[in-house]
Amino acid sequence: MTAARCQMLGCRPVNEDTVFDFEIAEYEIAGGYCQLQMRATRREGCESFKMDWGDGTVVEQSDYVVWHNYTKAGRYTVRLGKNVKWWRLWECCTVTSDNRILISRPAIHPKCWSDWLESCQGTYCGWNNSDHGGVQGHVIPWGRSIASTFCCYQFCFDITGGFPPWTPAITDATGTFDRCTDLSGRIPRWGRNITEVAQCYCDCPGARGKFLPWPERCTDFASCFKNATGMHGEIPAWPECAEWLDSAFEGCTGATGIIPKWPESVKSVNSCYKGCTGLTSVWTDDPALLMPEEKLRNSPTSDYYRCYDVVTGCADEVRALFWDKNWGGTIPRPTEAAT
Repeated sequence: MTAARCQMLGCRPVNEDTVFDFEIAEYEIAGGYCQLQMRATRREGCESFKMDWGDGTVVEQSDYVVWHNYTKAGRYTVRLGKNVKWWRLWECCTVTSDNRILISRPAIHPKCWSDWLESCQGTYCGWNNSDHGGVQGHVIPWGRSIASTFCCYQFCFDITGGFPPWTPAITDATGTFDRCTDLSGRIPRWGRNITEVAQCYCDCPGARGKFLPWPERCTDFASCFKNATGMHGEIPAWPECAEWLDSAFEGCTGATGIIPKWPESVKSVNSCYKGCTGLTSVWTDDPALLMPEEKLRNSPTSDYYRCYDVVTGCADEVRALFWDKNWGGTIPRPTEAAT
């Protein structure tokens, strides 16, 4: 639902601006200023967008790269206007008295996404600093019009709290919380229009709850729950359109039950269930159905690519169904003549 439509239907007030607080320490203005750089694009049909830098400077911008110099340490509330389609924090630096460039990552406190914003792809990606800075506080609810959360908080080690609900507008959730090691709580139901979830909860040990049914149009699941050791329950059935399953559940020791049927469209299953010690069986023991590489032999037009180490580290009864229990790949078991 667009922001305009939601407003017309009387939903909660539309958030016009994207807002975050920007906190500068004294050493980050060692050269007399601290320069914050961002990249941003305008919504279609808009000639410019408003930037309120929080220190009394309010300007109309049209450039792809926007920047501002802060001359005093402190905390500033930055606002990006409703005409912004996408933006990303890019760089922050000062030049010291001996002409050295000092790169810093001042603390960022997200407060609000604009309901007109269409993408937050990589917005806060990699913005972290163990001494001072990084993205702080809880993950805020998504704006109504955001379609891509691709790597939005990737490598943001300092954010805390739980995971906000996915909105119907979101289609690409790739890497959204990849390696957000301090987030914890139950994961929400997938948005119904999501088509990509690769690395979404990768290396998020605090993600909890049962594995939920996949979005029915999703195709890319690679490393979605890799090392998400707090998750548990049975593996949900794959959508028939699923293609990339590499490492989707690798390291998920809480996964239980049987390995479900491969989707008809699958292309790659490398390490899909590697280290899933709680899995007990698979949906079939027929090699022609169980092993994608066997299908490749029988179907010259098939588009399979890789299927190695699928069940390495799983229980003996699972590995025994595959080529070699120590290796766990999906090359067919040898015939008696071959042995």
